[in-house]
Amino acid sequence: MTQSEAQSFFDAYAAAFSARDMDAIADHWMFPCLITQQQGGFAFADRAAFLKNLKTLDGFYAAQGVTGAGGSVQTVRSPQDGVVQVTVDYELTDSHGRRIVAWPTDYTLRRSKSGRWRACFAIADGEIDAWAARGTPLGKMN
Repeated sequence: MTQSEAQSFFDAYAAAFSARDMDAIADHWMFPCLITQQQGGFAFADRAAFLKNLKTLDGFYAAQGVTGAGGSVQTVRSPQDGVVQVTVDYELTDSHGRRIVAWPTDYTLRRSKSGRWRACFAIADGEIDAWAARGTPLGKMN
Protein backbone atom coordinates (compact mmCIF):
# COMPACT_ATOMS: atom_id res chain seq x y z
CA MET A 1 0.00 0.00 0.00
CA THR A 2 1.41 3.36 -1.02
CA GLN A 3 0.98 6.62 0.90
CA SER A 4 -1.58 7.71 -1.71
CA GLU A 5 -3.55 4.45 -1.40
CA ALA A 6 -3.51 4.75 2.39
CA GLN A 7 -4.76 8.33 2.17
CA SER A 8 -7.60 7.24 -0.13
CA PHE A 9 -8.54 4.46 2.30
CA PHE A 10 -8.65 6.84 5.27
CA ASP A 11 -10.38 9.61 3.29
CA ALA A 12 -13.20 7.14 2.62
CA TYR A 13 -13.15 6.05 6.27
CA ALA A 14 -13.42 9.66 7.52
CA ALA A 15 -16.15 10.40 4.95
CA ALA A 16 -18.13 7.46 6.33
CA PHE A 17 -17.86 8.97 9.82
CA SER A 18 -18.95 12.37 8.50
CA ALA A 19 -21.95 10.74 6.82
CA ARG A 20 -22.69 8.67 9.94
CA ASP A 21 -22.71 5.60 7.70
CA MET A 22 -22.02 2.80 10.16
CA ASP A 23 -22.03 0.10 7.49
CA ALA A 24 -19.43 1.97 5.44
CA ILE A 25 -17.27 2.41 8.54
CA ALA A 26 -17.52 -1.31 9.32
CA ASP A 27 -16.61 -2.12 5.69
CA HIS A 28 -13.12 -0.78 6.44
CA TRP A 29 -12.55 -3.51 9.06
CA MET A 30 -12.01 -7.26 9.03
CA PHE A 31 -13.25 -9.41 11.86
CA PRO A 32 -12.21 -10.32 14.41
CA CYS A 33 -10.45 -7.03 15.17
CA LEU A 34 -8.97 -5.26 18.18
CA ILE A 35 -8.99 -1.62 19.28
CA THR A 36 -6.76 -0.99 22.28
CA GLN A 37 -6.06 1.83 24.69
CA GLN A 38 -3.96 2.20 27.84
CA GLN A 39 -6.79 1.05 30.12
CA GLY A 40 -7.62 -2.04 28.06
CA GLY A 41 -9.42 -2.42 24.80
CA PHE A 42 -12.21 -3.91 22.79
CA ALA A 43 -12.10 -7.10 20.77
CA PHE A 44 -14.85 -7.46 18.19
CA ALA A 45 -15.57 -11.01 17.09
CA ASP A 46 -17.86 -9.96 14.28
CA ARG A 47 -19.47 -7.10 12.40
CA ALA A 48 -22.57 -7.06 14.63
CA ALA A 49 -20.51 -6.44 17.78
CA PHE A 50 -18.50 -3.76 15.99
CA LEU A 51 -21.67 -2.01 14.74
CA LYS A 52 -23.14 -2.00 18.26
CA ASN A 53 -20.05 -0.19 19.54
CA LEU A 54 -20.08 2.20 16.57
CA LYS A 55 -23.64 3.27 17.34
CA THR A 56 -22.58 4.15 20.88
CA LEU A 57 -19.57 6.08 19.59
CA ASP A 58 -21.76 7.89 17.04
CA GLY A 59 -24.12 8.95 19.83
CA PHE A 60 -21.17 10.33 21.78
CA TYR A 61 -19.89 12.22 18.74
CA ALA A 62 -23.35 13.68 18.07
CA ALA A 63 -23.61 14.84 21.69
CA GLN A 64 -20.26 16.62 21.27
CA GLY A 65 -21.48 18.44 18.13
CA VAL A 66 -19.31 16.48 15.70
CA THR A 67 -20.51 16.81 12.09
CA GLY A 68 -17.28 16.28 10.15
CA ALA A 69 -14.23 14.04 10.23
CA GLY A 70 -10.94 14.15 8.39
CA GLY A 71 -7.70 12.24 8.52
CA SER A 72 -4.21 12.84 7.21
CA VAL A 73 -1.94 9.83 6.73
CA GLN A 74 1.46 10.51 8.27
CA THR A 75 3.30 7.22 7.80
CA VAL A 76 2.88 3.93 5.98
CA ARG A 77 5.17 1.02 6.75
CA SER A 78 4.97 -2.48 5.33
CA PRO A 79 6.59 -4.98 7.73
CA GLN A 80 5.63 -7.90 5.45
CA ASP A 81 3.66 -8.66 2.33
CA GLY A 82 -0.06 -8.00 2.78
CA VAL A 83 0.37 -6.02 6.01
CA VAL A 84 0.79 -2.27 6.55
CA GLN A 85 1.08 -0.10 9.62
CA VAL A 86 -0.37 3.37 9.16
CA THR A 87 -0.39 6.45 11.39
CA VAL A 88 -3.27 8.85 10.79
CA ASP A 89 -3.82 12.30 12.30
CA TYR A 90 -7.56 12.81 12.78
CA GLU A 91 -9.65 15.92 13.25
CA LEU A 92 -13.33 16.13 14.16
CA THR A 93 -15.17 19.35 13.37
CA ASP A 94 -18.48 21.02 14.09
CA SER A 95 -21.06 22.28 11.58
CA HIS A 96 -19.01 25.46 11.05
CA GLY A 97 -15.86 23.50 10.26
CA ARG A 98 -14.25 24.40 13.59
CA ARG A 99 -12.00 21.81 15.19
CA ILE A 100 -13.51 20.06 18.17
CA VAL A 101 -10.71 17.58 18.80
CA ALA A 102 -7.68 16.06 17.02
CA TRP A 103 -5.42 13.08 17.69
CA PRO A 104 -3.14 10.46 16.06
CA THR A 105 -4.12 6.80 15.67
CA ASP A 106 -1.96 3.86 14.64
CA TYR A 107 -3.51 1.06 12.58
CA THR A 108 -2.52 -2.30 11.23
CA LEU A 109 -4.21 -3.21 7.95
CA ARG A 110 -4.20 -6.55 6.18
CA ARG A 111 -5.02 -7.40 2.61
CA SER A 112 -8.18 -9.55 2.67
CA LYS A 113 -8.76 -12.66 0.59
CA SER A 114 -10.62 -10.48 -1.92
CA GLY A 115 -7.53 -8.25 -2.21
CA ARG A 116 -9.03 -5.27 -0.37
CA TRP A 117 -7.26 -3.61 2.54
CA ARG A 118 -9.01 -3.86 5.91
CA ALA A 119 -8.06 -2.61 9.36
CA CYS A 120 -7.63 -5.34 11.96
CA PHE A 121 -5.96 -3.44 14.83
CA ALA A 122 -5.93 0.14 16.13
CA ILE A 123 -4.33 1.91 19.07
CA ALA A 124 -6.87 4.45 20.37
CA ASP A 125 -4.78 6.12 23.10
CA GLY A 126 -4.62 9.40 21.18
CA GLU A 127 -8.38 9.72 20.91
CA ILE A 128 -8.95 8.78 24.54
CA ASP A 129 -6.36 11.35 25.63
CA ALA A 130 -7.80 14.07 23.37
CA TRP A 131 -11.33 13.64 24.72
CA ALA A 132 -10.05 13.40 28.30
CA ALA A 133 -8.23 16.73 27.83
CA ARG A 134 -11.64 18.24 26.95
CA GLY A 135 -13.19 16.70 30.08
CA THR A 136 -15.73 14.75 28.06
CA PRO A 137 -17.42 11.48 29.02
CA LEU A 138 -15.40 9.30 26.61
CA GLY A 139 -12.20 10.42 28.34
CA LYS A 140 -13.73 9.96 31.78
CA MET A 141 -15.05 6.48 31.02
CA ASN A 142 -11.67 5.11 30.03
